[in-house]
Amino acid sequence: MIWRVIDEPVAREGSWNMAVDEALFQAIETGDETRPVLRLYTWSPACLSLGYHQEFETACHEGYLASRGFSVVRRPTGGRAVLHDDELTYAVIAPTGELFPGGLAESYARIAEALAKSLAGLGLRVELEERAAAITPNGAAPCFLVPSTKEILVEGKKVVGSAQVRGKRAFLQHGAIPLKLDYEALASATRHGPQEAATYRLAFAGLSDFIPRLSTARLRKALRSGFAEVFPGEWQESGLNPGEAEEAKRLHEHKYSKDHWNRRRTPC
Repeated sequence: MIWRVIDEPVAREGSWNMAVDEALFQAIETGDETRPVLRLYTWSPACLSLGYHQEFETACHEGYLASRGFSVVRRPTGGRAVLHDDELTYAVIAPTGELFPGGLAESYARIAEALAKSLAGLGLRVELEERAAAITPNGAAPCFLVPSTKEILVEGKKVVGSAQVRGKRAFLQHGAIPLKLDYEALASATRHGPQEAATYRLAFAGLSDFIPRLSTARLRKALRSGFAEVFPGEWQESGLNPGEAEEAKRLHEHKYSKDHWNRRRTPC
């Protein structure tokens, strides 16, 4: 199996990051590309991403975000809000079938195995755990409080928050791997207060809580190594091809940077 690795050293705005993820997904969904992709990227400025189904007015505090210079974008994937700041984000875009047989649960499990292998390579004691119920019943809870098929835990705390969208021939799964977390900022950005911030501290953590001087560069290297171990094959350095770049630009300009999508889920 030949994989593409798109490892982006420059942080970009949330609207561009989501446009690129969707462009890569569409390339495989339409059959223009068949190779799976591992994409690694960061965000600037800090951005609150909303899940596809969330209501804008209840899921985020627009005034607070503006006061901090944070942006907001709606993801093409489900799940709940994530505040992307001091983190590394991974995305796996792949065809369904031989490499990822089965449905959502099976693909989550295989990617979780690669993520766990990556973090274990940093010296962390990683646990994979299935959680059937959310830690909080609050419908506006941020992503890290909502359980997924396979939770990636270190010392009992969730350290990766992922979401997925599936098409007929392909799927996109992306997820935040925070190095440091600003619990108070996350609470305020999602219309919560100090009590919720205290709950967050008990439920999830950034990797720097366990490895104080962990760098993004070291985490990138660990992810590339862990994925290559779980998915053996040829791993090729890559960027966007011309068609993907053109589609990403279109999606950025006409969808992910526009209120009609971010506020109301109206496609371009």
